[in-house]
Amino acid sequence: MSRGNEFIRPTQDRALSRQRYRCASCGTHISRLGDAGSAKHKYGEGAQAHHMLHVKVGGLGTLENCVILCWSCHYSAHEGGNYRFGTVTGQKSDYPYYHG
Repeated sequence: MSRGNEFIRPTQDRALSRQRYRCASCGTHISRLGDAGSAKHKYGEGAQAHHMLHVKVGGLGTLENCVILCWSCHYSAHEGGNYRFGTVTGQKSDYPYYHG
């Protein structure tokens, strides 16, 4: 179901479905992955797959480790300092909409 650390498309689709088509972080509705869903996104953003447990610390491209985030939340997860300082735990509790 995965190619090493990368998320294959079926894994991303299943993650989005599991989240009931919501951003795993903020809960904004996401109709489709990538830029294809930006027209229907509340703020015109696309959606991207994100590793809950970062690849640098052993995270794999599995469904259990995949969350779909809107662009702003994905940017925040990477650029907000979390990975630089090692504070992201990779726990489902970090993503309140993991199950939609």
